[in-house]
Amino acid sequence: MVDDLSKEPWKKSPGDGLVNRLIAEIETNITNDQFGVDSLAHAVGMSRSSLHRKLHKLRGVSTSQFIREYRLGRAMEMLKEEDLSVSEVAYLVGFSSATYFNTCFNKLYGFPPGEVKSGKVMAGPKEGESKNSSSADLFLSSGNTIGKKVLFKKNLLGMVFFILMLLSVLFFYLGFSNKKRNATAIEDTINLKSIAVLPLKNWTGDEDLEYVSYGMTDAVISGLSKISEFDKVTPFSSTIKYQRTEKSTDEISEELAVANLLTGSVQISGDQIKINLQLLDSGSDKLLWSEEFTRIWNIDEIFKIQSEVVEGVAAKLNVFISESELEDIQKIPTKNKEAYTYFLQGEFQRNKANKLTYSNAISHYENAIGLDSNFVEAYVGLANIWCFGGLVWGIYDQQYAWENAKKLLLKALTIDPTHEGVEEELYTGFYYYDWDFKLVEEYYQLKLKNLFFDKTPAVMVDYPIKTGRYKEAILAADKHISIDPTVGIYFLFKAEALMLLNKRTDAKNLIGYADSLFSDNWFYLRESTKLHYYLEGYESSKIQLHKLLTQFPDYPPILVWFNAIYAQMDGEDQEAEQFLSELLKRYNDGSSGSPAWFIALYYCVMEDNKQALDWLEKSFNRHEVELTWLREEPLLSPLRNEPRYMDLYDKVGFSGIGLPIKEASKINNKK
Repeated sequence: MVDDLSKEPWKKSPGDGLVNRLIAEIETNITNDQFGVDSLAHAVGMSRSSLHRKLHKLRGVSTSQFIREYRLGRAMEMLKEEDLSVSEVAYLVGFSSATYFNTCFNKLYGFPPGEVKSGKVMAGPKEGESKNSSSADLFLSSGNTIGKKVLFKKNLLGMVFFILMLLSVLFFYLGFSNKKRNATAIEDTINLKSIAVLPLKNWTGDEDLEYVSYGMTDAVISGLSKISEFDKVTPFSSTIKYQRTEKSTDEISEELAVANLLTGSVQISGDQIKINLQLLDSGSDKLLWSEEFTRIWNIDEIFKIQSEVVEGVAAKLNVFISESELEDIQKIPTKNKEAYTYFLQGEFQRNKANKLTYSNAISHYENAIGLDSNFVEAYVGLANIWCFGGLVWGIYDQQYAWENAKKLLLKALTIDPTHEGVEEELYTGFYYYDWDFKLVEEYYQLKLKNLFFDKTPAVMVDYPIKTGRYKEAILAADKHISIDPTVGIYFLFKAEALMLLNKRTDAKNLIGYADSLFSDNWFYLRESTKLHYYLEGYESSKIQLHKLLTQFPDYPPILVWFNAIYAQMDGEDQEAEQFLSELLKRYNDGSSGSPAWFIALYYCVMEDNKQALDWLEKSFNRHEVELTWLREEPLLSPLRNEPRYMDLYDKVGFSGIGLPIKEASKINNKK
């Protein structure tokens, strides 16, 4: 059996009941990137080790290899038979990273998946040929001298093209920063000084203490991120998905594109906390550094551990920490242990980012502030919930959310007037909720000279896009990418600006690259669903929408709108009307999330300009936050010469900073 199926061990065979059951289970979970060895073993009622031994005996492969090669085999079928991009196929066969998919596919078949789409490779290996034989290998082995010469020229041109592309990617990826370094030096530095901290394992024996390991992980990542000499510190939002993964360190590091991984565990016994850490060279899986910290569970010791971990990792990787950075790392945000505990619980809930967890987080933050009224980070965390919850997700009433957030941020500024994060959050609110363009413009001009780095750069990138300054937005996005290329929204903002500059091909290429990296982030998925639609990538847009609807529990008006326009596009008129009725109900119920705005956009797609203007006026009367898109929203282009539109333009505030109405342009992506 092993000899017969050694080339394609995942293929079905008559009478092989176990393998056929395994294939059925994998196929059922084909799109689930978290379905691995443990899941498969549980599904067929076997232990992990028993399944491995049985499968190795039958097919000569490990269970993880069997799963991976089945996925890749299905990918080959899709690439040959269906009109899908490589990124779409990667997602559909359960790879969360298109980059990792390309690597695995190339390793198995001997050529990248893109060559299957372009028809450059044969359907598969012939009898007696290696599965790694590409069409180029077969062509050369035929003895055709002319063919060899032609192929040599093609390969030479291909190599030159590849080198140029590689240099372009490096130039883009690093955000055009540090031009004095050459590409080789940059690559070496990135390989040496890049790190991801995987979620520390909760070995307390109590699931309710998950927030402790979570908080410790987040604190270490935050500390490492403050060291400018690190080329890349992967944010917690990108590593949290590996909390219960079955993937190897090699697979994880390849997906995250880092050279080093920090792993470990947290234990608590009585009044003691023990933290075990291991720093790994992800390329060789070599242990670079390990340490065990045992401390009394009090506030001074907790912050001391966090600082020691950051300093220890930096020292082992020969990363220099400046005096100001060290002072920031060692800073104690609160001296109240109980307040810090509540804060960690609040952070744990907030970062899950849905209506239920936001509600849980609010009480934790309020308890933290009640115990320490000078705990600035607790004010910021709570204000962030109100600010985000009142925006397009429609979790809280807009004005109620902003009143709460503004009160918290103004209080935080009295405690620490130099806290740039508080100031930026405050001006974000002035922009989205108050439409105070004059005030925001002053802040924006000030920050143009001294950029403030932010994980969601509303004022520095979104604001210039919505006020027509695309090149400034691209420069700001590039700066953010050069500081932290692991945040997906930076790429989307840049792609959005490129699209509005009519550089649609560049925008498509950029978002195609980014989609493979950020498929688990709700903010990225929401914006990429919209951007794919505007770029006429409807199938890609639908895939992103499907991820949103299946991975996250909340269902705000923007998702109802997407469902409505796609139902209408697909000729499902009755279904489209049902979704439109849902939007109307949201509006009549006084829901936030800008339902009137999205009803207006629906009528723009339907080319009913009167209805669209009627609903834009209703959106204005409700002071919906999405009206900040009034100037740049592509679907509104046919309305820009209408007097009612011009009146709204003035009332929202664009004219107040001297911005003329954007000239109407032709839209070609409505149907």
